[in-house]
Amino acid sequence: MTATRKRHSAAWLISTAWMLMTTAAMAAENPTQGDPFSPTTLKDWVSVISTLITMALAIWGIWSGLRSARNAIQEKRKEHRQKQLAAARDMMKEIFTDPLARSAMRMMDWSGRTFTHEGQTYVVHWRDLKPALVVHEKGMGFSKQQEFIRDCFEAFFDHMLVLEHFLDQDYLHEADIAVPLEYYAGRVMSFPDTYDGFLRAYGYSEARALMQRLAEGGK
Repeated sequence: MTATRKRHSAAWLISTAWMLMTTAAMAAENPTQGDPFSPTTLKDWVSVISTLITMALAIWGIWSGLRSARNAIQEKRKEHRQKQLAAARDMMKEIFTDPLARSAMRMMDWSGRTFTHEGQTYVVHWRDLKPALVVHEKGMGFSKQQEFIRDCFEAFFDHMLVLEHFLDQDYLHEADIAVPLEYYAGRVMSFPDTYDGFLRAYGYSEARALMQRLAEGGK
């Protein structure tokens, strides 16, 4: 409540009390015959008016308290929303500055791109992704390029897993991360033969659920 509103409320209470006291004095000077329970003396009227003023103050106090509580709730919601926006910004920055996760996104976006990692250069085509992301079985080996591809997608899916966890805790708002990620989520969900086995076998089911929602939202 602003200072002006507080002054107006106080003035209203004072004027109301004054008017009631004046009415009481006039009534006491001109008592009338009627209901034996009706106030007839100044003392009676003062008692009645005091009770009414107390009730008015109580009602005003309740109203003021409810208004303050509502304002506090709105302020908390605003602060929480600002924290969600800041968290989304920071987590998007982490994903897009993570070299491995960023490489995974580039692999999904562009076939035949060249990558350099730990002194090695790899040219990765879309056709290379499926054999690199198969579920490992005993006796199976992977080439250096396939290991690099797996590392990249593990990093990307790890970030998706963290995002889903924080969304579940209401630390993030999904709409804040949807725009930068829905394209890549759509790429993953469009090729289940390439990604689903990897996601389900290595504990990324929750990350998959997030990407499915993002992909559906981007259609």
